[in-house]
Amino acid sequence: MSRLWRLLRSPRLALTALGAVALYCGLAAWYPWLQTGAQTAPRWAAALHLDRPFSSPLFLLLIAVLFLSTAACTWDRTLRVAALASGRVHLGGIQLASRPGADLRSFLRSQGFGSPNASGVCFRSRLALWGGWVLHIGLLCLMAGVFVQQGFHDGGAFELAEGEALRLDAPRAVFDRERGALAATLPPSLEVGLLAFDPFLHQRGYAPDRASRLRITRAGAPSVEASIDRAAGAEVGGVTLFQAIPAGLALVVELPGGEIRALHVHETTHTRSVGSFDSPVGRAVIFAIDSERPVDDPAGTGVLAVSSESAVARAVLTPGAMFDFGGTPARLVAITRWGGFTYSIDPGMSAVFSGFALVLLGATLLTFPAGVAQVSGAGAGSAATVFLTRGREALAAEWQRTSGQVSESEAKESS
Repeated sequence: MSRLWRLLRSPRLALTALGAVALYCGLAAWYPWLQTGAQTAPRWAAALHLDRPFSSPLFLLLIAVLFLSTAACTWDRTLRVAALASGRVHLGGIQLASRPGADLRSFLRSQGFGSPNASGVCFRSRLALWGGWVLHIGLLCLMAGVFVQQGFHDGGAFELAEGEALRLDAPRAVFDRERGALAATLPPSLEVGLLAFDPFLHQRGYAPDRASRLRITRAGAPSVEASIDRAAGAEVGGVTLFQAIPAGLALVVELPGGEIRALHVHETTHTRSVGSFDSPVGRAVIFAIDSERPVDDPAGTGVLAVSSESAVARAVLTPGAMFDFGGTPARLVAITRWGGFTYSIDPGMSAVFSGFALVLLGATLLTFPAGVAQVSGAGAGSAATVFLTRGREALAAEWQRTSGQVSESEAKESS
């Protein structure tokens, strides 16, 4: 155990882990499949988990090693800083010997130290002694947050038409899914229903946007309704749902047995939307929706005309009428709109933000020159052991000048 502890405390391990993380991140940023508009990663990259490099097992391992090394160093720093904050000056302190005709206590006060207490201990910026420790704790929080966020992150996209509901963990319900190496195999077990969809919401300060009213149900809990838009999502059970940009027209059809299916039409050119769908018996049917105005016209689409075409027949469809859906009798219930949505699980983000805040606080404290001095003796016979976070040599040189016991050339050399 002592050998492992010495390894974790070694600066060589810390520098090696830090260099490996920096090199890995630098290379990953230039992978061509991560660039905007790039194609999917090649098979060899996916086999090495480089298609999503920042959630790969190798990246998580590097972060874990760096975390353990930093934690070991932080533990040592905790003991040292706690000793300093209690007035115990460690071996890193400098000795200020007594000088005839010089008042050491007055000198220390002129250098920002307070008056010595009953034990002869005085401090300068006592709270700032913890600056390096706070910075290390912030780094630990940051690394832990990155590990959890990248390891357990889960996110994907799904679509809903007005009146439609689906379970996110159902087969093919979610697409473009991205998850960390430690995330659950299936998407979250939420049922999401779209109660209302406004594709032309105009929020103040935003371009014409979208908004939806959702009903969200999770196992063992009552359903909740939430309004979401492009500016704000809704969080239920650790899962945050967001409004996405994609939208279009959908055909709601009723199949035998009362099954209702929403057919989301994606291909839209000006006033015509076309989509191909497989019928329950596996035959492809092409549906076309022609509109008086463009689908994204805020004034509405105007009158819609729907037609279907299969390998054996072509027909014009009207809401409420029966039609042949590739060998299956079906009824066109309505023509509505569908909207795109995403979900995200990011359990480590609070630790990441806390880490950034602590690093900033620690860096701020480090700007103050902190110190602690142990003074012994009285009057001109006083001596002290002084620890400073920085400027020890300058303090010693100033004390020598004050005492008048060194030559001018020695004082310059000391400074």
